[in-house]
Amino acid sequence: MCEPHAAALLESVAEPLDARRSGRTPVKARTRIVKTARGVRPPLAPPLRSALNALLAALPIQSAMAHHSGAEYEYPRLIEIEGTLVDFAWQNPHVHFSVRSGTDASGQQVTWDIEANSLSVLRRTNATPGKLRVGDKVRVAGNPSKRAPNRMFATNLLRADGTELVLGPGIAPHWKSTVVGSASTWLDPGTAEKASAGIFRVWSTKLDEPGSFWGEHYPLTEAAQKVVAKWDPIHDTVARGCEPKGMPTIMEQPYPMEFVKRTDSILLRMEEYDTVRNIYMADSIKQDSLAKGRLGRSKGRWEGTTLVVTTDGVTWPYLDPQGTPLSPLVSMVERFTPSPDGTHLLYSVVITDPKYLTKPVELKRSWVARPNEFVKTYNCGRP
Repeated sequence: MCEPHAAALLESVAEPLDARRSGRTPVKARTRIVKTARGVRPPLAPPLRSALNALLAALPIQSAMAHHSGAEYEYPRLIEIEGTLVDFAWQNPHVHFSVRSGTDASGQQVTWDIEANSLSVLRRTNATPGKLRVGDKVRVAGNPSKRAPNRMFATNLLRADGTELVLGPGIAPHWKSTVVGSASTWLDPGTAEKASAGIFRVWSTKLDEPGSFWGEHYPLTEAAQKVVAKWDPIHDTVARGCEPKGMPTIMEQPYPMEFVKRTDSILLRMEEYDTVRNIYMADSIKQDSLAKGRLGRSKGRWEGTTLVVTTDGVTWPYLDPQGTPLSPLVSMVERFTPSPDGTHLLYSVVITDPKYLTKPVELKRSWVARPNEFVKTYNCGRP
């Protein structure tokens, strides 16, 4: 594939949000514009790893919060292009832009395939497509792709009217202009309530809280190591387009979720993919009589204010977004516990898989109480 030329290439060492969450000291951004005789040549090798990942995808969330593998994009390097907006889709799993900019070595026009954070991320900021129109002249800054020289993950977009769209929480404005998108609820603290308020509320993610849900090193069997060795983080993904995730991968989702009490069960409604988990509470319902599936079959019980959920029958083949395998023999024990002040919901899951794990793995994360938030329709469209 011939390498396209853009209007300007920016290289930046801005520290992404993931680094801030990990407790490392942020590095002050430095940028420089790099030009060539024929314009600017985007780098051949680009990058990333999903925020919450996913939620969280860099400077904010991407993986969103990461839906696709964050390894495709190169952080923290930024490139900048200028061209004509030929298409855009403001939807999940990622907002997309198509921008015609420059020509390749053969003189053919290049159309950039650009994705940004998800609709579910951006609709909790004040970024909207607003006056964006097909045919507009736009400028886009973002992280280049390792997979193709005409792809990027957009962090900022400058509209024809001079308004800048900041495309995710934690992303700094890129141009000196009127800015839309910097306001966000993603960093708001949880709302304090008594622990007696329980779990039957809406919970969401506070993106700047430290820690990571996924482990870096799992106790894998030899069979699992062989599977992991074949995984290509740039081209492979556990969820393509609007294909929903299963357990336990879906529990990384950063968007709002809500527990709903029913007569003999509890529903866990999650925004990503409009997922609904049915947790059966009645003793009369036997776990092995339930249907297997990507979310498995779940039985719950109470230990004080903690909801303990045992799940088996999972047909989803992955532990995490990096393709770590799970077998049909997997079982999980989850614990959902409100914090004493009611601001947080503490979560742990212990995963046991005799085929792929040499010993059980425990993963932990938390959510914050957001009483004014809602679980919205996911509206998944273009992959």
